[in-house]
Amino acid sequence: MTRLSLILMLVACMFMSTGIVFAQDEVEPPTVDAADETVETQDVGDTMGVGATIKGEIIDTSTEQKPIEDVTVKIVNSADGQEHIVTTDKDGIYEKTGLPAGRYTISVSKEGYGDRFGKSKVVAAGGEIFDRIKMREKDNIISFFKKFGFVFYPLAICSVVALTFIIERLFTFVRSRSRIGTEQFIASIADSLRKENIMEAVSTCEEAGGPLANVLKAGLLRYSQAQIEERDITKEEIQEAIEEASLLEIPELERNLPVLGTVAVVSPLFGLLGTVTGMITAFTTIALEGTGDPQQLAGGISQALLTTAGGLTVAIPCLIFFQLFDSWVNRHMVEISQVSTEIVNQLIVGEANA
Repeated sequence: MTRLSLILMLVACMFMSTGIVFAQDEVEPPTVDAADETVETQDVGDTMGVGATIKGEIIDTSTEQKPIEDVTVKIVNSADGQEHIVTTDKDGIYEKTGLPAGRYTISVSKEGYGDRFGKSKVVAAGGEIFDRIKMREKDNIISFFKKFGFVFYPLAICSVVALTFIIERLFTFVRSRSRIGTEQFIASIADSLRKENIMEAVSTCEEAGGPLANVLKAGLLRYSQAQIEERDITKEEIQEAIEEASLLEIPELERNLPVLGTVAVVSPLFGLLGTVTGMITAFTTIALEGTGDPQQLAGGISQALLTTAGGLTVAIPCLIFFQLFDSWVNRHMVEISQVSTEIVNQLIVGEANA
């Protein structure tokens, strides 16, 4: 009996242990209270809200405002200097998410376009801003001169003419320089005349070259011819020979100077013409479209300013060189007049003493 009771107790303990095990296996995971779930959801929402978004569009400055692809956009946090770099897609759109709230500086750059720097934007926590930035394509030679309009052609002709004659006049004045210094040349001529050796003085003139030497050479040859003919020669006759030679030398020095003077005067007038036509275009645009879109006014105002600058760019160096060349001509004329008078007087004195 006692054994039977022990067996029954053992069987009962086994069933109880098995029930406890199965009961533990069937226990469901702990449920979350609705209030706790709400708190967790709010925490996640707050974390996502901290991340702000900066996005925008990059377009060109043409009338069509075409989007620009592959533009490098640098977004810099003004507080800590942290940089975020994104690139525009084929539609010219860029976007950067997950940014802390604060002030940011946006800079854009691309090869072939003018860079834009330091555009400042403020974004709040969880906020979003959209910014449209225009980039101007860098000018090449052709696109730059197209902005001048029809005035480009007369300005181009003026610039070519001015450059051509400036170079030509420079070569002329360089060639006209005496190969002997003026003081040395005059001293050599005076020494030959004191020795009454006219042909030596003529040889000195040929060796020196230049307008002064050519003019004195004409007067010396006229004096030498009178000596060969064994006749008296007057001061007026020698001066006449010198003046005739001057009529050949001075015009050569003054040649093409009137052209430079004309270009210096006309170029600013062409620039002014471009300014007037450009302003007419700008005011016509204002009359038709109003002032709401500055892009529509840029063409006329750009032409007005560029043509003025172009005309002055041609006229200023042209006027400078004209004045320089004119002063050189005047200096040669004064030098010829003074030296020739001195030499004529010396020849007449020598003739009188003879």
